[in-house]
Amino acid sequence: MKGYGGGFDKYMLGMFGERLNKDFVQEAVDESLKLDAALAQLDSEHTDMKKVVLMHYAPIKATVEGEPEAIHPFLGCSRLEEPLNRRNVVVAFHGHAHVGTLEGETSTGVKVYNVSKPVLQQAGYETPYFLLEV
Repeated sequence: MKGYGGGFDKYMLGMFGERLNKDFVQEAVDESLKLDAALAQLDSEHTDMKKVVLMHYAPIKATVEGEPEAIHPFLGCSRLEEPLNRRNVVVAFHGHAHVGTLEGETSTGVKVYNVSKPVLQQAGYETPYFLLEV
């Protein structure tokens, strides 16, 4: 799934101001709802399935650390974290933040990896991909 921007934690953007600002926030809300719906469907159809999420935007601030703080709201959004926590996701992967940090975790311990090529290279990976046994 794509995900979207919107900022993290206490700096997450709210629905205020001009229509375009509200539309930006609404896109983040909509993407979070899509993620939750997809995970809920998996829960109802495959109760014992290990769930892995792949998204473009970051669901937590930890994996965008290293990027200029001024652009954090454009790299991901904490709204994406809640479905990961609530739907018992095993791991989530994202890209987009090319100067971010390889690894972080949600507030409930779901591992999140920034697997953008520059981050993998910075972390010493010789191949342009990341393998994780689930």
